Amino acid sequence: MRQQDLSPAPRGWVEKLQDANVPSYLLIVILVSLFSPLEESIGFWPALATVFLAGFAALRLVEVLLRPMKRKRIALDAEQGLFECAHREEGSALKRKWTLGYVKAEPGKVLFQAKTGLTGSVAGPVEIYSEPRLVRDGVKAPWTVFPKGSVIVLSTNKGSIELAASASSLNLLTERALNGD
Repeated sequence: MRQQDLSPAPRGWVEKLQDANVPSYLLIVILVSLFSPLEESIGFWPALATVFLAGFAALRLVEVLLRPMKRKRIALDAEQGLFECAHREEGSALKRKWTLGYVKAEPGKVLFQAKTGLTGSVAGPVEIYSEPRLVRDGVKAPWTVFPKGSVIVLSTNKGSIELAASASSLNLLTERALNGD
C-alpha cells in the first residue's frame, strides 16, 4: 500500500505566476519599450538609471503584494505541523547535496517528503524518522541551501539527519516532535 503524501497548502495562481517569473518578464518588456523614448528626452545614462530604479521598485512591490498570500499559506501548513525545509543525512557521501521538501512534525517522529524543484509539489516516498533527539542546536544555514535559515542536527532511528529551515519552523519541530506535544 502506498504511503500518503504530505499535503502542504497549495500555491495560489498568483504565486505560481511569480514562481514562473511572469512579472519579471512583463516588467522587462515594459521597461525596454520605455527606454528609447526616455533616452531621447533625458539622455542615455539618466534613462538607464530611471529604468533600472523603476524595475527594482516594481519587483519589490510585487514581493510586498505577494507576502500576505505566502504568510497565509505558511500559517495553514504550520497548523498541520508542516513546513518547508532542506534535508540531508549527516555524513552522507554527497555532503553538499541537500534535498528540498516538507517536514511534518508529529509526537515522537519526523516525516519528510521531497518536492520537485524549488517550487514544485511533493513527490516520492515519505521518509519516517522515529525517536528524534536534538544533537546540535541551530547554526546559520548556508545561503545557497536555505536563505535566512538555521540548521539543526537530529539523531533518529535511521542515523543523524540535518534540517535547514526558518527559526519558527525549527521551533515548531522541537515543540511537536521532540517534546511530544
